[in-house]
Amino acid sequence: MNGAMYIAECLKNEGVEKVFGQCGHTNYALIDACRRHGIEYVSFRHEQMAAHAADAYFRVSGKLAVLNVHLSPGLTNALTGVATAASDCTPMVVFAGNTQTYHHAREPHQGLRFHADASQGDIYRPICKRVWRVDDPNWLPDVIPRALNLAKCGRPGAVLIDVPMDVFQRPVDKPVTQTHLRRPQYGRPLPDPAGIAEAAAILREAKRPVIFAGNGVLLAEATSELVALAEAGGIPVATTLMGKSAIPEGHPFALGTGGIWGTRVAVEYLHEADVVLAIGTAFSESDCNSWDPKVSFQIPPARLIQIDIDSQEIGKIYPVTVGIVADAKAALAALLEELTKQPPSAAAIADRRHDIAARKAAWEQELAGVRSDSGRPIHPARLLAEIGKALPEDAVVVTDVGWNKNGAGQQLPVQRPRSYITSGGFATMGFAPAAAIGAKLGAPDRKVVCLVGDGGFTSVLGALTTAVELGTPVTYVLFNNFCFSTIWAVGSTYFGNTYGTEFKTPDGKEYNPDFQLLAKSFGIESALVEDPNELEGALRKAFAVNAPYLLEVRTRGDIPMPRTGYWDIADFLKLGND
Repeated sequence: MNGAMYIAECLKNEGVEKVFGQCGHTNYALIDACRRHGIEYVSFRHEQMAAHAADAYFRVSGKLAVLNVHLSPGLTNALTGVATAASDCTPMVVFAGNTQTYHHAREPHQGLRFHADASQGDIYRPICKRVWRVDDPNWLPDVIPRALNLAKCGRPGAVLIDVPMDVFQRPVDKPVTQTHLRRPQYGRPLPDPAGIAEAAAILREAKRPVIFAGNGVLLAEATSELVALAEAGGIPVATTLMGKSAIPEGHPFALGTGGIWGTRVAVEYLHEADVVLAIGTAFSESDCNSWDPKVSFQIPPARLIQIDIDSQEIGKIYPVTVGIVADAKAALAALLEELTKQPPSAAAIADRRHDIAARKAAWEQELAGVRSDSGRPIHPARLLAEIGKALPEDAVVVTDVGWNKNGAGQQLPVQRPRSYITSGGFATMGFAPAAAIGAKLGAPDRKVVCLVGDGGFTSVLGALTTAVELGTPVTYVLFNNFCFSTIWAVGSTYFGNTYGTEFKTPDGKEYNPDFQLLAKSFGIESALVEDPNELEGALRKAFAVNAPYLLEVRTRGDIPMPRTGYWDIADFLKLGND
């Protein structure tokens, strides 16, 4: 078989069902090989959108994200999408076509050669766990298994396999090998029993323990173990934004998300904790209020038990009392077993449950006014509240950036794992429209709702084309406020102007495309809502449609996110403008 057929058979053996990307003359051989092996090629009109879709496909289904793109412009177009996935620990294998090996030194058509011949892979080195260029098809049996394993093992991430197009066509003289790496093992380490025993002892002694759960809990499929530990130990659970859905947010011990735009309950509990059990989190700035002890964790004097698959994360941000390098699922199961040997008293657990309930009720009361706001344009908190009422419990919510991301993280509760998909580390505008398609492909039996602002939506309109071509029934809820609202708030608050943030014509009138006509041009049914009292009916109708659907909602753009936490940019931006 040739190189392309060899790669496709390796992917088939690995259980790959879908490959995302865009066609080009350098990668078409692999597209055809996927067709021959029964692997669906999901084509997008732009490579960044294909990468976002592959990313979300993994996050919902747990199946490997695979991207196949053309050389140079195709690979550079995909860069932001791959970096977004890598930043959020999505295992992604990227195949890129390249120029013919025998022309590398001659600077052939579309080749990247400014620093070195056929060196496009160098662009990906800062974001990938490993980059290979395979100049001989007989290297594929050595490279492919390593790449598939590396993407998934340890802290997952992206890898790039750069394949000159003649290598796709030339024969491979070695048999296909399998990685034999399947979920949930992924070669993950087991926890040290002594560390587990010490951690359990510290949790028993704690007066105000809190679990801080990150994306690693979802990656390890450890949500049931997390809930069981919280219940057995009577320990409140706050999540990172990426960890949202690791515990049902209606659970008595669920606090919601922490960080700059977290729930007030979570922010307060994390600040007051005397013991923090952190699982699968890198303690990012946004999740930790710029690491300011006046608002965020007080470590020390609070003691930290940190569990992570990546040894480099242990103690990176905060000093640890107990550090455990292990798979989150195995570590939580071991910790649960140890803690139940001598659990906290029933009275202590009941007191914590009562305190959580009281604080959550106060937080709900704090939000009650904006959630029922009857003004026009519609308050985004009112829109989120109505979405929460109409949304099926098993729905997948995919968010972009701004109010639809941070507001949903703070105010839109989700009850099932893998129900909240967002761009965490990169916070990439334009992530959601294509990611929602990938999410639906990964969870065909669940309702998928995309929350996106007008800025993000108009930057990636091509996603609608793919939604129609595939017949993917995603509901797009468009927050139309005629501006980049988050940065509008930065400009108005700290600089006294909103220059460059508003969508206006030269005569000062608000401007956006006519989204209803736009949807019609794509062949998509749509509706416009300007009255908050019409939201409930419009949302229920939109969610009932089994086809791509656009619901445009005119929202206020001058409403900053309620900041329960702290972001230190407020200090120097204000200072710099004085």
